[in-house]
Amino acid sequence: MLHHKKYPMVFLALLSLAFSGGCGNRSLPPGVTEIVYWTGWSGHEFDVQKRLINEFNRTHPNIYVHMLSQFGTSGYEKVRIAFAGGDTPDVMSTVWADELAGYAMRGALTPLDGYLNAAGRDVDREYTPGVAKMLHVGNHVYALAASTNTNFIAYNRKIFQESGLDPNDPPTTIAELDKDAYACTKYDSNGNFIRYGFRPSGLNMWAYVFGGRWYDPKTGQITANDPHNIAALTWLASYAKKYDIRKMQAFQTTFGSDETANGPFFVGKVAMWSTGEWAEEFIRRYAPNLDWSWFPLPYPPGGRPDCTTAGGSVFVIPSACKHKKAAWVFLNWITSPHAVSEFCQGIKNVPPLISVEKEPVFQKDPLFRFAIKIAQGKNSFGPPPLPIWPTYSREINRVEDFAVLGGEDPKTLLDDLQRRMVRLENETMRDLQNN
Repeated sequence: MLHHKKYPMVFLALLSLAFSGGCGNRSLPPGVTEIVYWTGWSGHEFDVQKRLINEFNRTHPNIYVHMLSQFGTSGYEKVRIAFAGGDTPDVMSTVWADELAGYAMRGALTPLDGYLNAAGRDVDREYTPGVAKMLHVGNHVYALAASTNTNFIAYNRKIFQESGLDPNDPPTTIAELDKDAYACTKYDSNGNFIRYGFRPSGLNMWAYVFGGRWYDPKTGQITANDPHNIAALTWLASYAKKYDIRKMQAFQTTFGSDETANGPFFVGKVAMWSTGEWAEEFIRRYAPNLDWSWFPLPYPPGGRPDCTTAGGSVFVIPSACKHKKAAWVFLNWITSPHAVSEFCQGIKNVPPLISVEKEPVFQKDPLFRFAIKIAQGKNSFGPPPLPIWPTYSREINRVEDFAVLGGEDPKTLLDDLQRRMVRLENETMRDLQNN
């Protein structure tokens, strides 16, 4: 992953015609610069962003932004092909934070430091800590963000009460979470699930909760087999043993999507749900009478309280952009407090700008006030600035599957992951130095 693909020149020429990020075929008045913007948002989020683009075009008569959605797997493959062929749009929010280091280290992105300094902006002061860190690669800032998310657990207060638990006293430690999950689990006469309390997943995130990390920010070294990571994976695997993973998976085949009224949390098939601040909107739509609340991720002794990960898509100016000054004017505006506030209100995401988080519209909502507190905390972690992180992240997921579904030893798995990722990182860095 993240190595430049070698495409035949004829193929790249055809892609250029089919996918060109250049100007559209519209007549614009003299002196108006058109820039093309690729977004990864779709549906309602796209509509919210479209309103903002229309506002920008109205208020910036010398620049016209032509927005195109690249939503879906094929769209993001198109992004990679565009970078490989050097035929990109002027601005993109179709780059995941996971991919930022890889693109930046290959010279595919424009450093933003000079533009930021000229505009009097400082990402380390403007953005929440986890987001600010993920926008840096090395000594430069290569991206800006307009939204972020947080991780926490939503719980069904009625199920807690029916299970003999205090609905006003959710778990704060891993031991309490395990106990409450067991209390909320319910079986039929054949031993099959009617409801389970909780099924933890996401080693990438839980490793941080347990006090671990995936690389050392001081040395830049990979730390896949950090003892805390091993402890987190051991805990995740313990649920498979305790509850019989085969029965748990069979039960999960009955689940509806979280984006429908049949979502398992909405209909009471699970008591606790790992989610983010967007849950409030889904519950409002699909289970408006649900008695629910939330709590931060519980942690073990030596772990991290109020832990969350930061990520998602970020805004960049590709190196191949032909209209960098106009692109920066747009990027600066779309990540300004006004635009960020409007966008995050519209899509129900946490704003990454500290000034926007203080606005009454966010602070008056109890869930957003809670999520913002977590986002602003010291235990918010963005993706490591490693060029191999997309591959590394996928391998973390595979290791989790081998431990949880296959019953393999967590330490052995993570020791092996450590060796493989160090080797891949060394190979990738050599390639970068030789190109």
